[in-house]
Amino acid sequence: MVMDSIREGVKKPWAKILIFVIVISFVGAGYFTSAFLSGDPYAAAVVNGESVRKDDFDRAYSRTRQQYGEAFKQFVKTDEQERNFRENVLQDLISRTVTLQAAQDLGMRVSTAQIRKTIREIPAIQLEGVYSEEMLDRALLNLNMSREKFKQSIVSDLVLGQLISGISSSEFLLPQETESSFQLQGQLRSGRALPIKYSLFDAGLEITDEEIDTFYQAKQELYRIEEKVSVDYLELTLDSLQTDIEVSEQGITDFYEENIERYKTEEQKRVSHILVASESDDAEKKAIALKARLTAGEAFAEVVKESSDEFSAGEGGDLGFLVSGDMEESFEDAVKLLQVVGDISEPVKTSFGYHIIKLTELTEGETQPLDDVKEQIVIALKKQGAEEAFYEKSRVLEEKSFEITDSLVDVSKQINVEIKTSPLFGRRAATGVFANQEVKDAAFGENVVVAKMNSSVISIGENHVLVLRINTHKPSEIKPIDDVRTQVVASLKSTKAKVAATAFGDTLKEKLSKSEDVSELIALKGLAWKDLDKIARTSAALPYLQLQQFFKMVNPADGVATIEAMPDNSEYVVLVLNAIEAGNVESADKASVSQATQRLTRFYSDANYSSLIAQQRSEADVTLNLDNISR
Repeated sequence: MVMDSIREGVKKPWAKILIFVIVISFVGAGYFTSAFLSGDPYAAAVVNGESVRKDDFDRAYSRTRQQYGEAFKQFVKTDEQERNFRENVLQDLISRTVTLQAAQDLGMRVSTAQIRKTIREIPAIQLEGVYSEEMLDRALLNLNMSREKFKQSIVSDLVLGQLISGISSSEFLLPQETESSFQLQGQLRSGRALPIKYSLFDAGLEITDEEIDTFYQAKQELYRIEEKVSVDYLELTLDSLQTDIEVSEQGITDFYEENIERYKTEEQKRVSHILVASESDDAEKKAIALKARLTAGEAFAEVVKESSDEFSAGEGGDLGFLVSGDMEESFEDAVKLLQVVGDISEPVKTSFGYHIIKLTELTEGETQPLDDVKEQIVIALKKQGAEEAFYEKSRVLEEKSFEITDSLVDVSKQINVEIKTSPLFGRRAATGVFANQEVKDAAFGENVVVAKMNSSVISIGENHVLVLRINTHKPSEIKPIDDVRTQVVASLKSTKAKVAATAFGDTLKEKLSKSEDVSELIALKGLAWKDLDKIARTSAALPYLQLQQFFKMVNPADGVATIEAMPDNSEYVVLVLNAIEAGNVESADKASVSQATQRLTRFYSDANYSSLIAQQRSEADVTLNLDNISR
């Protein structure tokens, strides 16, 4: 879940589509209830006794909405659409939960080393290609997520990955299945096509004044000029304020001394371990015996090789340099006690079993010199000063623009921000900050347009606000007929030409179906057949829609061609199918056969995964509290 948010490079569209189809099938299927959940008041749902928490829903909702971007506002406009969107997000979380439960029931687990390796390889929390605690903290702050919650989400992602991988790797195809699929997908079709351009039929078309007037009266909304406004506005952003902040040398020194702990690097410990899995009988006794062998002088690496249950750690049980939060608390507490390279701990209990830990490398912490961090401090002080200025100016902006509703001049002087004037913009064609829905709602609202008052302070994003008032208002109006006469004539000619081309094409189709000669008719219009000789499904010989139709046409029977006609963007086309040749897996190159096999295997894997989730959903005990996901 989290990895979808902060590692955009890892995406599996087929899996997303699969989950989406499953989620949609449950909307409105009787799973929803407005009754309060017993037990956890912060749960959005309880799935087989496990809570799907409201904060998990909030994060998933925010992430999904961000993925939609500006399209969200196009598709989610009403309260009902918003409610359905939220319910779909919750259903996605429920499907994820039941799938995780199924994976856990199947005994799928991940090791601590796998978790650490996965986290350290996430590009978004790396600095110059190296894992960074600071970048991790920033990401978690943006996600409003604790380290423990983050690790749980990583574990969930890895377990789900195991499940999907397990299903995919267990899928197999019989030779005849591959052959049958290849015969269909590798089909070659032969025939011909006759494209009939609509434009061939518009020459000489006469359009009367009556037709123009009738069309214009019926289609007036096509020629409506949308309402437009230009606004005066005051805009505050944190970035713009930072440029005016001056930082003194004394301020830099004071900040450095007051925050010296920020610039101290902690000591780093590299450790190796021996793991005795808790599932084994007498795990503690075995761990104590292994520690005794080490005390007696046996080599740590040899004992690891012979007796450790950890297969994913590096050679000799190496776990690399530990970072706070990487391991469970009991493990980290034991590491703190190891002070000299070569120290070995007593057996330590975690959820994975018993560990014997050895300190293999120690790097002392150090304090960065002021000169090395001066640039960072300047940036921090500028941001700090800008935040203070932003807060104060925002307060004055809100207060004064409300007190003085008919002008922005006084408040402009008080906060020392220049009044700007926007170009004319409409609801549909707005750009920049004026594409923001709240800004548009305010700009075209009655208070601004009719009452000519200042708007309220509008928050566009983090540390970005503005107040606006009307400058120019141009109401919506229909263009006069004289201004659009040329467009109307063109539309009428296009429509008539399309009708004529379609009628001509249908005539040809009928004559061809009766085996009549149409060569003279075709020649009169200057048309020519396009030969299609053994074209494949991926051929560029026909436009996309025509190619799709050509491969849907039924097999010619008894040597009689199959004939169809269809409209396309700028033409009407007559399609003639003479022969179909099945794909031959024996004569195909290895790459084509391999691709066909992979496609079919993936299709079956997807179907099996879909069936698993659907089965788990049908058997799950799901209770929902929609009050916890409402706005």
